[in-house]
Amino acid sequence: MSCSVHGSSQTTFVCKHLAENPVQKWNCGYPDEDDQWPDAWCNECNAAYEQEGEWNERNHRIVDIKLLCSGCYDDGIAKSVDRLAGDVLLQWESWSNNCCKVLSEKQSALWEKFSINQYPRWDYDQESAQLIFSGADTPDLVADVEFVGSLSTVSDTWKWSWANFSLLPQVRSRISAVRDFGEAHDYPSLIVPMWYADQPDGWHMTGIAAEILGAQGGYCAPSDNGFIFMVIMDVRFAASK
Repeated sequence: MSCSVHGSSQTTFVCKHLAENPVQKWNCGYPDEDDQWPDAWCNECNAAYEQEGEWNERNHRIVDIKLLCSGCYDDGIAKSVDRLAGDVLLQWESWSNNCCKVLSEKQSALWEKFSINQYPRWDYDQESAQLIFSGADTPDLVADVEFVGSLSTVSDTWKWSWANFSLLPQVRSRISAVRDFGEAHDYPSLIVPMWYADQPDGWHMTGIAAEILGAQGGYCAPSDNGFIFMVIMDVRFAASK
């Protein structure tokens, strides 16, 4: 379809309630390579769906399906991360901030033991899911990593690696556990594929991923249009491989 805002785009469908007010829960499947913008509906429409077990003539009027372009869909679902309020919001903020505190402690220990920040060169390899540090006068380090997500400084958005199908499976094989945790606790920042963010948000998500995955630390690498965030699952001197 042709959108006045986003130009030529893919099409998708949402209920009228999400189209009118996106800051609420989006009931939809997770994106995959064949369907990156799955149809979505609000809690009110989901209750009607569950009552019938399907969409039929008795509940389709409640839904009132609207056609959206993929860009408008991305913009709408991104706004839904702001739906938390009250005690749930306070709980989320307290827990996520504590994850960042723990990550900071892990970083200090990791940096002290391996002096990662002193290596003049780093490279990551998606096929081996490794981050390699090297220097002329110091031993090389090899770290096993899991990509958490990417931050675009062009669009000011965070995108989870589980929703980034340009990445190899080797570097995003475990990150779905973070999404599952978000689903279980209804934390939208962990289950919305892409949302508006800045660099501190990227570190927050990395701290959360490190906590859930039991990582030893995190790393932020520059990319063509922003940064790639990853967690370090294991690190060792190259001679011990």
